[in-house]
Amino acid sequence: MQVIVDSVADFFAFRIFVSLDVLRVAYALGAIGMPLVAWGVWLWLDRFTLWKWMRGAAADATRQVIPGRWRLVAILLFVLCFLCMELMWRMMFEFIIAYLQMRDALQWLAHSAGMP
Repeated sequence: MQVIVDSVADFFAFRIFVSLDVLRVAYALGAIGMPLVAWGVWLWLDRFTLWKWMRGAAADATRQVIPGRWRLVAILLFVLCFLCMELMWRMMFEFIIAYLQMRDALQWLAHSAGMP
């Protein structure tokens, strides 16, 4: 029981960090969950009249500039935003994992040199 209490205390005191496996699971959940949440927000916003009016006004304006292609432009913009979002999510986790690996290597060097 004392080992569990000490481990939890070390975790909250930042003497130990989350493992790379936990980060990989969090990354996968976010990579799958972000598009689902974005779709849910879109459906939630779609209920409001102002949002429908804004979307309709944008569609009318786009139809005047590019006749018949406004839906394709909207889909391409959505795909571009989705890819950028996923890329940034991936880069954030790569930086976190690299930081943890550098920290582990520096701790090993400090320990092998006899530093506390």
